This record gives sequence, C-alpha cells and structure tokens, in this order.
Amino acid sequence: MADEDFFTRELALHESAYLATDDPRAQSGFRGDAARWERARRVIARAIDEDGAFLDVGCANGLLLESLVAWTALDGRRIEPFGLDISERLAALARARVGAERIFVGNALTWRPPRRFDFVRTELVYVPEARRAEYLTRLLRDVVAPDGRLIVCSYGSATRPTPKAERVSELVRPLEVAGEAESADTNGVVFTRIGWIDQRGRRSRAP
Repeated sequence: MADEDFFTRELALHESAYLATDDPRAQSGFRGDAARWERARRVIARAIDEDGAFLDVGCANGLLLESLVAWTALDGRRIEPFGLDISERLAALARARVGAERIFVGNALTWRPPRRFDFVRTELVYVPEARRAEYLTRLLRDVVAPDGRLIVCSYGSATRPTPKAERVSELVRPLEVAGEAESADTNGVVFTRIGWIDQRGRRSRAP
C-alpha cells in the first residue's frame, strides 16, 4: 500500500471511530471507564523522570495529555503538553483541552516540528510497517531534544486475536531501550507496554 493510501485510510478510520461518540475515552481510542483508563495509561508517566516539554504524537482528543499533566503532577513533576494528530477534527477537541497553540496537525512521518521536545510519545502503528525504522530514526533526529527521551507505546486489545501488548524492545530493534514498563487489566492481561529510548546526551535516571 502506498503511503498516501495508508494515511488516507487511517484518517478515515480514526475519525469515523473516535468521533462517533462524545465519550472522552472513546474519542481517544479506548474502551472502559475512568478507572480502567488510568490502569491502562498511567504507566506512561513512569518514563517521565523530570520536568519538560511533552509531545504526544497521535494525540486524538487530548485526553492522554490532560491525564498525564495531572498524573505527573502527583509524582512531583511538571510537563508542558503538546500534541500532533493527523485529523483536524480531533485536533480541535485537543485544543479545547490543552490550548490551541499546543496542538499541531500533520502526518507523523513527514511533519516538521517548530521545536524539539524533552519527551515524545508515539506508537508504531501510525506509519506503514516498512517505514517504522525510518520513522523512529527521524523522531530521534528531528523531534526529540538532544538530551530527550522517546517513549514508544504498544497497546493490546481484547478484540484482537492476541490481546496482550507486544514488547517494545522487540518492536524497535535494532535500537536499544533504556527502560520498559507495563500495566495489566484486572484479568491479568497486559494491555499496555512502553519502552523508552534515550538520546546520547541524556543521563538517565530510574523512573
């Protein structure tokens, strides 16, 4: 599939699914109540080990950004939230949550950032499988700050044949992760895995 066809399809799928409801978690691609949302996504805050600017690539309606601001504050850290989404309609919802000047619209593979960020969160499903290595390299080179951290997320789903999330260390090879974390649902199924890749100038601290 050509890149243009891939992104056209992804835009249509996400807008049709995410904008079909007013539920904020569903608009962020998640099924479940607030407690389940926190179980599934708060683990991302474990990769945020200091204050800094945080970019969510694929931010949807901005709920994850809003949540991470609150969760990291409870951990004694302050992040400046920024987001990127391919959908202008979803970006409008995110702007209402975190501020118009903090949300960008663009294709994750080709977007040119106005600045670099201390923390960048992404998923590999946002780009064609054949372009994933290139995508990670580009984020580290052009989007993550020289002493920053790239956070890669892998989500599981009860609707997939393999509901458990895949290990990020396996997804990003040959790049090496500096750390990993995971969270499980009440049934014990791991539905979120994260792994973080540090820039060479970063002095890592255990989260």
